[in-house]
Amino acid sequence: MFSDIIKRGIVEMVKHMVKYILTFLGVVFLLTFMLVISAKIPQTAIKENVRESAEYLCQGELFGEVVERVTGSKIDRYADSILLGIAYQYDSRKPLASVMESAYYHSDMNNENENLLTAVREDCEANQQYLRYWHGSNAFVRPLLVIFHIKQIYVLNGILLAAFILGLLVILIRKEAYVPAVGVVTGLIMTSVWYVPLSLEYTWTYLIMLVMSMIGVGIIYHKRYRVVGVFFLISGMITGFMDFLTTETLTLTVPLLIMLWVEEKQQGQEDMKNIFRKAGKAVVVWGFGYIGMWMMKWLLASIVLSENVMPYVSEHIEERIGGNIGIGPIGYISGSIWNNMKCLFPFEYGIIGALTGLALVLFVIYTGYVYHGNHIDKKRILLYVLIGLIPYIRYVVLHNHSYLHHFFTYRAQLATILAVVLILEQLIKEVFQKKK
Repeated sequence: MFSDIIKRGIVEMVKHMVKYILTFLGVVFLLTFMLVISAKIPQTAIKENVRESAEYLCQGELFGEVVERVTGSKIDRYADSILLGIAYQYDSRKPLASVMESAYYHSDMNNENENLLTAVREDCEANQQYLRYWHGSNAFVRPLLVIFHIKQIYVLNGILLAAFILGLLVILIRKEAYVPAVGVVTGLIMTSVWYVPLSLEYTWTYLIMLVMSMIGVGIIYHKRYRVVGVFFLISGMITGFMDFLTTETLTLTVPLLIMLWVEEKQQGQEDMKNIFRKAGKAVVVWGFGYIGMWMMKWLLASIVLSENVMPYVSEHIEERIGGNIGIGPIGYISGSIWNNMKCLFPFEYGIIGALTGLALVLFVIYTGYVYHGNHIDKKRILLYVLIGLIPYIRYVVLHNHSYLHHFFTYRAQLATILAVVLILEQLIKEVFQKKK
């Protein structure tokens, strides 16, 4: 009897492992195939739009602020110039190798936007590889460059972003998930979502986050709990494929918070140990998908290019984690957290913005303290706190990257803001239920 239970457990575990492995390999193949197909587009088909894009990118600063002295409004044209440079240099005669190498034209004499324009005008060949990333967004950007230039793609991304935000809010409101809807809107405002479409680099995690949140709500409402693990695996993989190390945790934290809230409202009280287990599994599986996708790029690049890329990769990993800008470790880590926090809207918009932000914080604290109920679900609040802290764990681990690039990494705190709204509901909902 006991041995039969063990055997059934082992069989189930093996089935799960096979399912995840096959899913992982299938997604790797599909995404790689999409990128290779985009590389098959002849360079001549995109040359004119890349030229117009380069001219547009050269009109402004590489890291210009939309609003003066507001760091959170800074737009990254540097990364977009490199992405387009890589897209332009893909070789349709050897698409797989060029996708793995991800090379572009670089000169120390000029900025990257100027290098891009020079490469197009003078037919310069690629001389700088950037193989540690997938640059998977080129699976979409390169075909779009056949029809559009970069400014038009920004507009298209803005339309898509607005449509996905509206789609998620409609789904949440129709399901009477008003609290997560308020949390998402608040998070979008405080992370200055209106600047996101102005840089390709910023856009991808927001689009993935919104799409995965919509799918996640559907999974919970249709009680398809068996696919939750695969769902987060795929989310992590797509993020690793598309993202340029910006706000990657958004595709884990925001869908997870919304799904946990929806499941609670649908099923009522549930054993919190089981809920913590589910959330922990989602984090682990997403992390496996995300990190696994990076490692697959390095493995495939080593095989296809017949060279060991790991020394180059490990050097850059150490730089993102450590680095040296002349300050001590404590100042480095605390600075990476503070720099990201102060970029939230409206804190940077003068004295009025700072006072408004402070008033918002005080309002949340006052409401939670004065109107809190007597029967608070402390374990669920702890769960929301732990998920809301994930961006800050990321800032600490990658403190060099987070310190230097806080002008876009701060947007990962959208999940923290959503978590605060969900925690506030937990504190005061008993009072409002009594009034109702």
